[in-house]
Amino acid sequence: MTPAGRGIFFSCGEVSGDGYAAAVLDALRRRGFAGSLFGMGGPLAAGAGAEIVSDSRALHLMGVTDVLPAIPRLLRLKKNLVDLILSRRPGAVLLIDSPDFHLPLAASLRGSGWRGPIVYAAPPTVWAWRPWRVKNLRRDMDLCLPLFQFEHEYLLRAGVNSAWKGHPLVDEFSAPLPEEADPKRIALLPGSRRSEVFRLLPPLVECASLLKDRGYRPVFSIAPGMPEDLRNRLRNVLMGHETWEGPGRDLLASSAAAAGASGTVAVEAMMLGRFMAVLYRGGFLSWLAWKTLVKTPRISIPNLLAGEELYPELIQGRATGRNAFSALLGFLEDERAAEHIRVGLLSARRAMGLPGAVDFWAERLEALLSGQTAFPEKGAEA
Repeated sequence: MTPAGRGIFFSCGEVSGDGYAAAVLDALRRRGFAGSLFGMGGPLAAGAGAEIVSDSRALHLMGVTDVLPAIPRLLRLKKNLVDLILSRRPGAVLLIDSPDFHLPLAASLRGSGWRGPIVYAAPPTVWAWRPWRVKNLRRDMDLCLPLFQFEHEYLLRAGVNSAWKGHPLVDEFSAPLPEEADPKRIALLPGSRRSEVFRLLPPLVECASLLKDRGYRPVFSIAPGMPEDLRNRLRNVLMGHETWEGPGRDLLASSAAAAGASGTVAVEAMMLGRFMAVLYRGGFLSWLAWKTLVKTPRISIPNLLAGEELYPELIQGRATGRNAFSALLGFLEDERAAEHIRVGLLSARRAMGLPGAVDFWAERLEALLSGQTAFPEKGAEA
C-alpha cells in the first residue's frame, strides 16, 4: 500500500513532544507546505493549526504502574490511529517521543501493509536502555531525527537511517544567557505528569521549608500543560507556598537555581546556565526495570553531555528534600564549586549542535514526501 496524499499524520505524547510537533508544523507551513497536518497532539500543535484527532495527554503516563491499567485503552487508541492512517493515506507519518506507544504503532502500520515513509523525531533512547528496540527502528523507520549527536552516531552504527543537525532548543535559547534576577529565588519543578508530580511533591515541599529557613525564596511551578483538575489540586496542596503558573523556563530564567523532575526541564536549565538538582522517583516495578535494564551511569542529559555529574542525580531513596536542599546549597554557597559547574554547563550547551534543527526536520520530511531518499545508506551494522 502506497500513500496517495501529500498530508502528514503526526503523533506525540509528552508535553515536550507537543512543542516539537508545533515547531515542525510551523516550519512546514513557512516552507510552503500546503497539505493537511493531522494527528494526535496537544494544545501547542492545535495552536499551530493542526487537526487534532486525539488528545496527546492520553499518553501522559509514567512507569509500569501507570501503564498496566491503561493497556486496553492504549490498544484501542493504537488501532483507531492505524485505521485512520490507512483510511486517509497521508504522504508521511511523523512520530515524536513516547516509544512505548509509537514503536507498536509503527509495527502495526507496517503489518497492515503501510509502505509510506515513517519518520521518528526524538526516537527512543536505545543507547541507554532496551537496546533491542533498535531492531524496530531499523525495520520500520525510514528516518530517525535524534536530539543529540551521540544518539545520531549510535543509530548510524546500529544500521538505522539517522540525520542530525542540532537540538531544537538551540534556536529557542539563542539569546544571551539571562542575568540572575533574584539570587534568593529557587525554582521547584515537580513535573507535569500526574504520578510524577505526586511522587516528587513531598520531597520538594520539604526542600522548600528548609530553603525558607535558610533565607531563600522557593517558588513551585504549576506547569501550564497539566490537566485543569491536577492544577487545581496542586493549588490546594501548595497553599502557603509561592507558585508560578507560567512557562517553567521563565521561572528558571528568573531563579538562581532549581530542583525538580528529570527530563526536558533539565536541558532547559542547562541552556539557561542554571544549576539544578535532578530528582527521580518511580513505582517499585518501574525502578526495578530501570535498575535491570539501564546501561548508562547517568540519567540527566546535561551530565551526559558534560561527561560528569554537574547536576546531582537524586534517585528513588535519595530523592529527599534534605538531599535536594544540600545539593542546592553546594552550588549557592560555594563559589568555587559554582564556577566549575557554570563552565561545565557552557561546554554541555555547545554539544547541543547548530541552530536550525526544526527547519532541518521539515526539509527531511519534504524530501521523503517528494520521493527522495532521506539518507543515502544506512550506517554499518552494530
